[in-house]
This record gives sequence, C-alpha cells and structure tokens, in this order.
Amino acid sequence: MSLPAHAGVTPEASRVIFPAGATEQSLQVFNANQYPVLVQAWIDDGRIDAVPQESTAPFVVLPPIFRMAAGDQTSLRIIHSGAKLPSDRESLFWLNLYEIPGLPKQQPGNAQAVTITMRTQFKVFVRPAGLPYGPRELPKRLTFSLARAAGKLTLKIGNPTPYYASLSAVLVKAGGHSQQITPDMVAPLSTATLALDPLDAQAGESAEVLFSLIDDDGMPVVDSVKAEIAP
Repeated sequence: MSLPAHAGVTPEASRVIFPAGATEQSLQVFNANQYPVLVQAWIDDGRIDAVPQESTAPFVVLPPIFRMAAGDQTSLRIIHSGAKLPSDRESLFWLNLYEIPGLPKQQPGNAQAVTITMRTQFKVFVRPAGLPYGPRELPKRLTFSLARAAGKLTLKIGNPTPYYASLSAVLVKAGGHSQQITPDMVAPLSTATLALDPLDAQAGESAEVLFSLIDDDGMPVVDSVKAEIAP
C-alpha cells in the first residue's frame, strides 16, 4: 500500500534566484503541519543521498537547525561564500529542508510509533550579472527538432541560452498521434534528446511541439513551435 506524502515545511517560493553579486538572500519558510517539527536546512548539488557534511556548495544557511511549532514561520538567511562561479551562465544548487516531526508528550507505555521524516529540495539559481538578455527571452530561444534514429522518433531540445530551462511538460503531435513527456531541466548552452516511442511519424512530415516552462515566479509559460521531421 502506498500513500501520498506532502512536505509540511515549505518556502514562500518554489525557487530562489540569487544574483551573483549579492552576498545574502532571505527566504520565509512555513510549517503547514498540525504538529511541531525539527528542521535542518542546507544547500548542496542536489544528490538525494548526500548529507550536509558532504556539501561543497558555496552557501551557508542560517539557522541550520531550528524548531517550528504548528503553523509557525521562520526566516532563513542564505549566505554566499563568494566562491567564483561561471559568469556566462546560471549555476544551479538545491536548498534542502529535512523535517522531523515531534513525538506526543503523553502516550500509553505499550504504544508503538513510527517517525516519518521528510526531505524536500528547492532550486537555487545563481544568476550572473551582464547576461546578454533577460530570462523572459528563454521560451522563444529554445529549439525543438525531430528525427528518426534506429527506427524511433526522437525529440532534440536545444537550449542556447545562459539560463536553465525548467520544462514541466512537452506535448508532441505528429503522424496523427500525440505523446506527452516530462523532461528534466535542460542546462544552459546544452541539448537534451528524448525518445518518442509511441509516435510513428515519418521523415518529411510536420509536427507540433507544445511546451510549458516554469518561470522565475514558479508559474507556467506555455508556447508552441512547428518542426519538420528530419531523416
């Protein structure tokens, strides 16, 4: 049996945009649980098996450990160490919030309890100054091309921009059929290639690609392009 799990401690925003020249950012976090929790906060490279002591990210989060009552809120300070990062593109790190629920003060002596901890991660983008254009240009600068490889149709997403492309969904319509995929982020100045197994469109046919990007405010930006399937 599986049950849905929802993080009770959440920040005020789904992502943090950290200007490269800034030394500190603040972020409000809220405890939506109906019980108190102990929270540990740190920033790392996003590996789910990493522990705070292994982090090499150039950030310190204060306070690193704190208690939150039910419905409480706390302000976190995210401090940059000043370490040098790429100046021609964004850098990506992850804010971790690890919450441990409190135990009831009074319970029967023979009671058995299971403590369920929760770890959630949120993106932290370090954005250099002086980039050639703003993030609002991202949707129209992405490229989408389709081709057949080893008998299968593939979609290649190109991101020639200095920004991370956070795609929440991509829908490809080709050959009278459609397929929706959920790709990972496409890093700056890179490409991602995805297989479209159910689609059987042939070279020379046209396809429509609809995509949804998540902007700086965590809101979806929907756009579409036409693409011809290459041999």
